[in-house]
Amino acid sequence: MANQADARKTREVRPRPLIGICSRPGYEGGEISAIGTTYADAIQEAGGIPVALPFGFGVAAIAREIIERMDGLLLTGGGDISPDAFGGSPYAEGCAAKISFMSAERDVFEWAAVRAAWELDLPCLGICRGMQVMNVSFGGTLVRDISELGGNRIDHACFQRGTEAIHPVHIERDTQLCNILGTEELFVNSMHHQAVRDAARGAQITAWAPDGTPEGLEFPSRSFFVGVQWHPEQIRNTPQLFEAFVDAAHANMV
Repeated sequence: MANQADARKTREVRPRPLIGICSRPGYEGGEISAIGTTYADAIQEAGGIPVALPFGFGVAAIAREIIERMDGLLLTGGGDISPDAFGGSPYAEGCAAKISFMSAERDVFEWAAVRAAWELDLPCLGICRGMQVMNVSFGGTLVRDISELGGNRIDHACFQRGTEAIHPVHIERDTQLCNILGTEELFVNSMHHQAVRDAARGAQITAWAPDGTPEGLEFPSRSFFVGVQWHPEQIRNTPQLFEAFVDAAHANMV
């Protein structure tokens, strides 16, 4: 407890790193680029400065310049990935389930942003769709719907229960995610209908739901390149995940 208190005191006095937060379209209509306040709150409480990043074909062309000015990148949740995005093969062969709330402009910006973060070894945290973006950016695949993974699957699409623990996840021992969270089992919320099928080359699946659905992903060759399938910014039971991310971003400043 003393070490945690000391760490929080240090965060209060040191310079706050800039964390770029990827935005989503305003699905209610109109030309809107938005971030959820829960993402900004989680970053601010962990000691960072939240910075909303726009998306679009124009800003995708200058994505590296944008990312170079950030100390960390947060890939957020949201709609489905377009089937022709991320090299044209984000979905596993044979997947044909209905997808919705797509944005080609968001896809192209996030592909450019995550690859820039990779090249710069910039700390990157992916949440829900964000974890999926990390995976498909480097050759991994998704299923359009969890039913396409086969077998008996629990209901993961609990979109109106963001603050509730829906199911446990098992976290692989000796992974970065396990070391950050300090546990091999955690109860999480569940607000997605797509999932990772094949992990990208160089990626490691680090957590699973009881039905075998991948729930965590990391790239050991980078200092902090971690994704989770649940929404920790809503259930708020693992502040240490955001603290570790912001700590890594601060280390990137010096």
